[in-house]
Amino acid sequence: MRLSRCLALLPVLVALVGCGQQGTQLKGIQASGTATLDGEPLEMGLIVFEPEGGGESSSSQITQDGSFKLYDIKPGRYKVAVVTSMYAGMAAQGKKAAATAGEGRPVAVRDLEGTVRSVPAKTEKALTSGLVAEVKAGEPITIAIQGK
Repeated sequence: MRLSRCLALLPVLVALVGCGQQGTQLKGIQASGTATLDGEPLEMGLIVFEPEGGGESSSSQITQDGSFKLYDIKPGRYKVAVVTSMYAGMAAQGKKAAATAGEGRPVAVRDLEGTVRSVPAKTEKALTSGLVAEVKAGEPITIAIQGK
């Protein structure tokens, strides 16, 4: 009787162990780079890498110095999109909140100096951006956007 109970639980234990290991295996590399707009670092945005041959996309936030990091991305050629439109409203909200919050009170949205520069609308979609990047181990990625 005990043996039959143990055998009945065996498939469940095998399934649980298999699921736990599946999510921890990395398939790609870590890559980093810089995004610029008209030669100056892009202060904020989201950068998306979509494989040219199809497959999993990878994305990262762009920091105030224009840098970004991609984790677990496969080496290869990618179409790239850079999204800034959603951040313009956030920056305006942050400035308004900072002005009305009072001294020493935390603000939910970070306050940026100046305004968030927007990229051209076509740049926000990988299919229309015209931006392409080759991701290679140990080589930084440069994404240069011309806004003018």
